[in-house]
Order: sequence, then structure tokens, then C-alpha cells
Amino acid sequence: GTFLLTFPVEAAIAPLARMLTYTTLPDGEVIASSADFQVENCLPNKVSLHFASQEGLPSSNTRLQLHTSPRSLCALRAVDKSVLLVKPEDEVSASSVYDLLQLKEIRGYRFKDYYLEEDSANPCVSLDNILLNGFLYTPISPDGEGDAYDILKELGLKVFTSSKIHKPQICQHYTGHMMERSYSGSISALGLVEDSDYTMMKQIDVGDPVETVRKYFPETWIWEVVSVNSEGNAELDVTIPDTITEWKANAFCTSTDAGFGLSPTVSLRAFQPFFV
Repeated sequence: GTFLLTFPVEAAIAPLARMLTYTTLPDGEVIASSADFQVENCLPNKVSLHFASQEGLPSSNTRLQLHTSPRSLCALRAVDKSVLLVKPEDEVSASSVYDLLQLKEIRGYRFKDYYLEEDSANPCVSLDNILLNGFLYTPISPDGEGDAYDILKELGLKVFTSSKIHKPQICQHYTGHMMERSYSGSISALGLVEDSDYTMMKQIDVGDPVETVRKYFPETWIWEVVSVNSEGNAELDVTIPDTITEWKANAFCTSTDAGFGLSPTVSLRAFQPFFV
């Protein structure tokens, strides 16, 4: 028979969820199976960041607007895009955050320098021919087939049970230890992230031309720590540097309730219509 099993896919089970299903037959034999669920690297604290306008003149004013979980503490950064081109692998991302986890999955019975494999206490059986009603039957060796013990071992689970989790050992082939085998399934699950769009576009009013001397050319424009209010909003008024470039900004936030979150990278293009 078949049955349908559902469970919620949440950020708490990323990046990998492993499910074990098993049943115990009346004679004590255990039948088991397992499946791996690759879960998208989602962070629980959702962060949205955007500039009031996507373009601006050097030395003009703009506003950086942030939305996240209420009462979060956020770090904001905006740098020249050339900085990110030098070492793109150093960019903070959901994957790089999850890579910091010391232990993401457990497989097998190896711990440090110890191999915690166990010998089966069940006696071996022989593959003797059977004569029944004038017919000679030759048993088929189950060599290469896994059992419940192999599945539990693949999941890194040690169990204490009197049930039958080992398949019979064949005396002719296995005089000592059982051969090691692995069994695993793989099912991909897509973690769905609810994206919030807070994009606000404003037209740039150039107005009357003003003569200015361009002298502020930093590689790092914004490097600030801000707190959001009870509604989860924060704004930062800034002046665009004199560099004619594209600025890349992002933010990460922490909260005692929602945890850690990271915003997508947003851009602002600083341009000058005419140079004299």
C-alpha cells in the first residue's frame, strides 16, 4: 500500500532535512527507508533595502530605506562596485552563512578517530539446497541488498532494540563482519520565500545647475549600524559621493525574535550629464 506524508518546509530545517520512516512487523523484523530533502538556504529574518531613487547626481542627497522585523539591529554597507569585483567570493550570502555551521549532517558511525561499527550478534545461515515435493530449490543470496541497519547507519543513528534490524548473514560469504553498504534516497524540496517589494521610485529634479568641485571619491560610502522602530522601518539620509560609478548596498539584521537576516544587494548609479 501507499500513503501520503506531508510536513512544513521551514527555514529552521535548512540546509538539509533527513526523514526516516520504518515499521516493525509482527515477527520483529524492521522495514525502513529514508529520504534527503535539500532545503533552500533561507534566513528567518526577512530584510528589504532600497534607495529612494536608483540614480543620482554627485553630491546630491538621497535616502536609504530599510524594512525588517521590528526592533532589529541592522548593519548597512554601500561600496563602489569595483570593490566587489576584486573578491566576489567574500560577499556575505545565505550560503556563506550556512557554510559557517560546524555540523550540517551526520553520516556513518565514525566519530573523530573512532569507528563505532558493531558486529551482528545474529547467527549466520547457510545457502543449502532445499528438496521439497521432489523439487530442488536453490536459495538466492541477498548480497548487495541493504537492511534497516544500513539505513540507520547512513543517518548516523545508533539504536538499542531487540527487533530484527540486520538481514541474515550468509555463512558461505560472510565469515566475519557484514560488508558495508549504504542506502539513501534523495528528494529535493524547494523552500519558498515570501518576498516583499518596497521599491519606491522618484524622479530626479535637476533644477538650476550648480557649480561644485568634485573631491570626495571613497571606495566605501556607507558603513552604519541602525535600529529599526516597532514597525520594522528605518531610514538613513545620505549624500552621494563624487565618484561616477555604481554603488552596491546591502544590510544584515539580527533580532531576538526573528533571528538573522540578509537583504538582497541594491544599486544606485551616480552620474554626471556633462563634464567640464
